[in-house]
Amino acid sequence: ELRDGTKGEVTGRLENKIADQVRAAADLRNVFVSSHPDFVDRMTDYRKRISEGDPIEGLFEEFTETVRSVFPNVR
Repeated sequence: ELRDGTKGEVTGRLENKIADQVRAAADLRNVFVSSHPDFVDRMTDYRKRISEGDPIEGLFEEFTETVRSVFPNVR
């Protein structure tokens, strides 16, 4: 989610900027950026549930399926 509440497609330039900042904060090779509203809502829900103490094990399959539905060509 963008701080200013902007919604819609993410430009290639913005996507690269976001990915670069994520890579700088964590040792990651692949970063995928999505502006798909359902995906953003689900990730927000996962963050909330985990912070409230829901067991991560129960969310793993659901999370994996969500990611695969938005990024079907990534393996």
